[in-house]
Amino acid sequence: VSRLDPGSLEVLQSWDTGFPKRSAGEAFMICGTLYVTNSHLAGAKVHFAYNTNTSTYEYTDIPFHNQYSHISMMDYNPRERALYTWNNGHQVLYNVTLFHVIQSDG
Repeated sequence: VSRLDPGSLEVLQSWDTGFPKRSAGEAFMICGTLYVTNSHLAGAKVHFAYNTNTSTYEYTDIPFHNQYSHISMMDYNPRERALYTWNNGHQVLYNVTLFHVIQSDG
């Protein structure tokens, strides 16, 4: 994963997630976190999340409904708070709700 300068497209910083790309379906970024599905076919799950702010990762098990059976592109639009996919000839929009976990020392 690399962060680019929007004007020059120069690579500013890169991270090696350690995730094997042959095990990935599709991937998208939201707020500095890379999310990876385990497949591009029906029954896919968001299986892996890598946080570039902390250089940490976790395995997840979030079902991803794929109604047209083959995803070939995913991208998150922060203005719309939506994930756009190109799914077997259909553009599909998924609304995304993020939850912020607040930790306390109590």
